[in-house]
Amino acid sequence: MTNFAAKQESEDSPMEQVVRVIGRVKWFDSAKGYGFIVAESTSDAGLTGDVMLHVTCLRGYGESFADEGARIVCDAVKGERGWQTANIIEMERPRASVAKEQGLERAYESVTLKWFNRTRGYGFVQRDGDDTDIFVHAVVLRKAGYEDVEPGTILEVCIDTGSKGEHVSHIKRA
Repeated sequence: MTNFAAKQESEDSPMEQVVRVIGRVKWFDSAKGYGFIVAESTSDAGLTGDVMLHVTCLRGYGESFADEGARIVCDAVKGERGWQTANIIEMERPRASVAKEQGLERAYESVTLKWFNRTRGYGFVQRDGDDTDIFVHAVVLRKAGYEDVEPGTILEVCIDTGSKGEHVSHIKRA
């Protein structure tokens, strides 16, 4: 490659500056496929604000979920929309993964589907005798084998609490 070609290549695709980040997961929504990290320490003072964490980075690390508050060490790059994770170096394992490896059984409970909007991709369930709405996303339903589900359907679910309140995290297979 000539110097001209090398110079032109570097001008067309400048090297992204990689910044090491040590922080905590602010929140992660597996249905949306992303979340954010709050940086506690960085290798560059220019990194301000939250760092986006995309599910593809988690999958590259061998996970598909990140618990709220989990400690994480990663590399971040600045994109058009701000800082985002380039790769994960180390992360506290999700509680569900650790429980599964230790042979702990998930705590399922019966709930009733209040309503579900297929177009929007979400709905709500309720515990027996409780009028509190609990969020359920289409992805969780599909993973359990439910494509079309009607109000009044009884489901066996695991409910977790996140930054936005209670949500269905797992459903027993149909």
